[in-house]
Amino acid sequence: MNRFLTTILAATLLLAAAPAAWAQNPQEPDMDKIINTQLENLTRTFKLDEVQVFFVDSVLQYNFPAMTEEFEQTRKTGASNQETFQLISDKWMAATDDAFQKIFTEEQWQKYLKSSYGKEKKRRDKRMQERGL
Repeated sequence: MNRFLTTILAATLLLAAAPAAWAQNPQEPDMDKIINTQLENLTRTFKLDEVQVFFVDSVLQYNFPAMTEEFEQTRKTGASNQETFQLISDKWMAATDDAFQKIFTEEQWQKYLKSSYGKEKKRRDKRMQERGL
């Protein structure tokens, strides 16, 4: 699980498959490593300036641990339904996207939407719409 979640967060900022894995084996990921890797990737890919790096780091420092904590709290209630964990993931990743949209320039945001991040955002938005959210 650790390796899987780390790969998903660091490489793609996607958690589409993590809810099922989290429900099966919830181990604490190395959050600092995940966040730093993701920050480096976003900085390089979208050519973020110093102020943007600060804000993106702040978003990641808050959202990723909060999502992990919500996974843990949900797991403690005995939930093991993949849909439950997918909903939590979608909620936090949508919040992350919303924050990034405010931080990025229009050009950076359009590049984001065309990237793998944007493709996952589109799938997540579709799932949320199907849920009526």
